[in-house]
Amino acid sequence: MKCIQKGLLLMIGLAGILILAVISTNHFGNRQPQHATVTKPVSKKNRLVPLTLTDFNRHPKLAYGGIIYYAVKHGKIQRWQEVSDFNLGWQIEVHRTQMGKRYFVWPDNHIKNAEKRLEPNWFAFKSRNRVVYHSFVVHSFRKNLTQTTTRSHIVKQINADGAETKVREMVERMAVITDN
Repeated sequence: MKCIQKGLLLMIGLAGILILAVISTNHFGNRQPQHATVTKPVSKKNRLVPLTLTDFNRHPKLAYGGIIYYAVKHGKIQRWQEVSDFNLGWQIEVHRTQMGKRYFVWPDNHIKNAEKRLEPNWFAFKSRNRVVYHSFVVHSFRKNLTQTTTRSHIVKQINADGAETKVREMVERMAVITDN
């Protein structure tokens, strides 16, 4: 009888150990570590390609677009808002003068000469990097309003605004006419 009782106790003990083993495996074995979060890497396609001063110096239409963008979005001369319709585009007339080239900026890349009644906004380069904006003051006998900045500042501002793509797209809606 003692043998049977010892055997029964041994079997109950082994069964208990087996049950505990099964329970602990199911409970602790299937747990996911809480600190293991999976994140997807950021896609490089969504990143904007910044503009550079080299881009501006090599591609005149891109520079004109950046100069117009800056005048419309960050310029202090109110009349530059006349060329703020990004859907119409722009016509740039390059005129040679004794004081250097002047770049007249007309709204609408398809503007006709008959529609060009008032002196347009214009800009000029005073050095390799400096840009001077000009605007005729309507109904005034004063000098033109001017604002000066640099190409490098314009490039930095465009990149800071995240407007690199917008400025690149401006080139497609721009006509450039030279007076040679």
